[in-house]
Amino acid sequence: MAGCSGGSDAGSVVTPTAGSTPTPTAVALNATEISAWEKLVGSAFLISTDTGKVSAVLASLERITDATRPSDLGRHQPFFATFQMDQRQAPGGGKTYDVSHPTTGAFQLFLGMSSEVQGKSVLTAVLN
Repeated sequence: MAGCSGGSDAGSVVTPTAGSTPTPTAVALNATEISAWEKLVGSAFLISTDTGKVSAVLASLERITDATRPSDLGRHQPFFATFQMDQRQAPGGGKTYDVSHPTTGAFQLFLGMSSEVQGKSVLTAVLN
């Protein structure tokens, strides 16, 4: 899947980076613009599942271009957020999960069905 910089991260495994410490805001991350997410690429999130919490790395973001998008929507530009995690722990996807990040707090996010890239499970969220 393409990243925000225009490069492609398809088929690559992303490892978490240390030191991602953006300033927390009062708005839940699932309601913010892509700029708030860009600071978190490479950092770990926790996804709450029926069997416990799973660590997932925000691997990439991809902007969605839509010339017909109304300008009065809450988010100015929609995007995909792709998360990678250990295949043995990955939830099935296709539902809403409680997700949290140490610097931004908890929020709910619909994550699509799981797929596999180089032995890692991948879940994607569409933030429209």
